[in-house]
Amino acid sequence: MLHNDSLPLFPLSLSTALQTDPMIPALRHASHSVPNWKSLLFAWAENSQECLIALSDERIVLFANKRAQERFSLVEGLVLEEDWEQERLTNWYLEELDLGEKTWYRLFLIRPCTSVLSKTASSYSFSEIHTNSPLYQAQLHTARIAAQSLSNTLLLGETGCGKEVLARAIHSSSSRKDGPFLAVNIAALPRELIASELFGYTEGAFTGAKKGGQSGKFEAANGGTLFLDEIGEMSMELQVLLLRVLEERKVTRLGSHEEKPLDIRIIAATNRSIEEEVRNGQFRADLYYRLNILQIRIPSLRERKEDIATLADEFLQQLHTQYAGGPTSICESALAILQQHSWPGNIRELRNIVERAFLHAYGDSWVTSHHLPSEWQQQYGLPEAPGEPLPLLRELERQTIQQAITQAPSISAAAKKLGIARSTLYRKMEELGIG
Repeated sequence: MLHNDSLPLFPLSLSTALQTDPMIPALRHASHSVPNWKSLLFAWAENSQECLIALSDERIVLFANKRAQERFSLVEGLVLEEDWEQERLTNWYLEELDLGEKTWYRLFLIRPCTSVLSKTASSYSFSEIHTNSPLYQAQLHTARIAAQSLSNTLLLGETGCGKEVLARAIHSSSSRKDGPFLAVNIAALPRELIASELFGYTEGAFTGAKKGGQSGKFEAANGGTLFLDEIGEMSMELQVLLLRVLEERKVTRLGSHEEKPLDIRIIAATNRSIEEEVRNGQFRADLYYRLNILQIRIPSLRERKEDIATLADEFLQQLHTQYAGGPTSICESALAILQQHSWPGNIRELRNIVERAFLHAYGDSWVTSHHLPSEWQQQYGLPEAPGEPLPLLRELERQTIQQAITQAPSISAAAKKLGIARSTLYRKMEELGIG
């Protein structure tokens, strides 16, 4: 346990520097006035995998934790050049911490830029959706048909299974790819704002309406695709308005009588059993038939467990790139645990679990079962030596890969036979010493 009274206000090297360095005499007694929470912050920094630095106004490095020293060669006493951020922090950015008061130094976290992981609208395509599941492959076939049509499409699937990713892929592969793609989560909007967000409004339409009014999502998506996520959350009153827009291809702003023509494609999605909602009278049957011209049901992750290893590996490589370090492989016992979990949160949950395990295993080469949630280890766990893959399973993996390479006409065919990406196969071959 950390006790504020027993901790130095800064790491020893910085405390010493403040007392002895003639370059910054004004700082000699500053450590006596620094709040105790900062001592905890600096104590954490020494063990953190993030990079933390403290700079003076003259760009003197007053403190750099171990990670910052190793990654950027930022040592205490170093005077940084004016353009040091551009020179040293390629693919990284500074996040200044708000200390809540005027201090004699500025505190920064150096974080990896996430641009390497971000997707532009044009980067979403069917080639980015990888699956070894025959069930999902059949649904993707329907999705490709939807992309070549102008028909409204209904996506069904549990939360976190990738409905928006598939909607964007349909859009980017369609004739509307150069038009806008707008996504609206109906469940995330207050009920009283859904109508104004979708249909827009005129000045004075209601209390608080903006001067000059505002266009809605239908108008903004004209010429492109409007993705209505969680459509099952829409009230019956709004369903009537939506049905009218779909039938007449015109939209009327709240408070106006002027109809504006629309040229949009609707992709709707829900995690509910929409047919049951229709039977129970909670969703209009005529709207359902209008939206349900093409239906695609995205299988849950527990229905496509053959994709878990590939997805986990893909997330791990993304994180390794983002953080410029960390583990690059997941051992068999950890994968076995991932295969046993039911994944109620689907791909989103898998992504979060892999990121958590990655951070816990940052100093290691492998993500092992010990880096997964402790309750999972107790529920699904397999015996394993910490930090090391199971030797027997590694040998079985090597033999399986060798056999696939021998029998397949090419590396691509061997990867397909094994159900992994070609890049993953090359990496496995290197790790296992397979020529």
